[in-house]
Amino acid sequence: MKILILEDEDVKFEQIRAHVVEIMPDAMIQREKNWLDYSRTVADTKFDLILLDLLVPRSAKDGTVEDHHESLVETTRDYRSKSFSTPAIVLTRHSLNAGDFVHDLNLVDINVIPFNDHGAWREALKIKLLAAQPKKKFDVVIMCALEKEAAAFEGLTDTWGPVRSISGLICREVEIGEYKAVIVRAQRMGLVAAAVAAAFALDRFEPRLICMSGICGGVAGESEMYDLLVTQICYQHDVGKWSATGFKSEHYDVQLEVDVHNKLVEVASDPAVISSLLDGLNPGKSEVPNGKERVCCNIKSSAPTSSGSAVIAEDGKTSELTVGQRKLAGFDMEVFSVYEAARHAQNRTAFFAAKTVVDDGGENKGDSFHRIGCLLSARFVVAAIRSGIADVWKI
Repeated sequence: MKILILEDEDVKFEQIRAHVVEIMPDAMIQREKNWLDYSRTVADTKFDLILLDLLVPRSAKDGTVEDHHESLVETTRDYRSKSFSTPAIVLTRHSLNAGDFVHDLNLVDINVIPFNDHGAWREALKIKLLAAQPKKKFDVVIMCALEKEAAAFEGLTDTWGPVRSISGLICREVEIGEYKAVIVRAQRMGLVAAAVAAAFALDRFEPRLICMSGICGGVAGESEMYDLLVTQICYQHDVGKWSATGFKSEHYDVQLEVDVHNKLVEVASDPAVISSLLDGLNPGKSEVPNGKERVCCNIKSSAPTSSGSAVIAEDGKTSELTVGQRKLAGFDMEVFSVYEAARHAQNRTAFFAAKTVVDDGGENKGDSFHRIGCLLSARFVVAAIRSGIADVWKI
């Protein structure tokens, strides 16, 4: 948040600055001490909030202190100024008994707050600071349903911010190459939570790419443990109608955009990406699937998968999902919602999902496979982002 403060008194400025930093630790504050410098700065720079006193010197060379309230609107709301629409607050000890002075300023979004030693101005300023806070923008949103899926990105990104709430979402800001990204964790697993989180992230962060990383179940005969499923088409398997004869599903599906899919195939075919997935995993005995001598990962870059709100834990039950869905490779609880949210986004947004199989529909399942599964998915997602998939429509 970029804030301009016009204040010539050092003690008063420090009080204001300290309060602003307490509310907005990342605020960028620029100070001016006289009216001439303020006039030039407000005209040349776009600020998110302006805080000013009215009794300040004319210029750096002329220390005559004057009341500038008569020229405040003309200077601050000049249409040629880059900050003409920026909300402004007058923090002054000046008497407010000036007829329609305060009313006229309110009409152009310039509020007057009495500055005194009682501290009442602090709460009023806090409300204005929060209201004027600009929307966070990110190039990439990475969706995860579990904390372990989000934590797998640590060490893979160029920066690693703390977990904090941004616009009502659980987020962690990171940088991946030239891309400013945010990892968003849904409040819980499932289609509904994923749809809400994805829709909010798309609306509030306006990314060029939204993707999903994590773990999923596999379909016997179509995928094996630790296979990486890049969902080319996603179905929703639990929508339909129950009747006396059983459940009859509706056919809902969302597909990747062709350009995005082609880029993912390119990334999945890169020998450097393939080798990097398994590099340094150091699996424990319990992390090696039964019947296998070592951990292997096959990237299925055109996998059909299915999403539903319930976990499928019964052996052989996954075969029921494949009815009407030829070659279904895996299933999860969120991808369909993320794809559907991106498809309906106000701004055109690239989207994809890459999840690792940690349940093969048979004897191999359990939490012991989650660490490697989360890491394989995170590594592929980072590789895809670094490849420039967020800009695929610009190519």
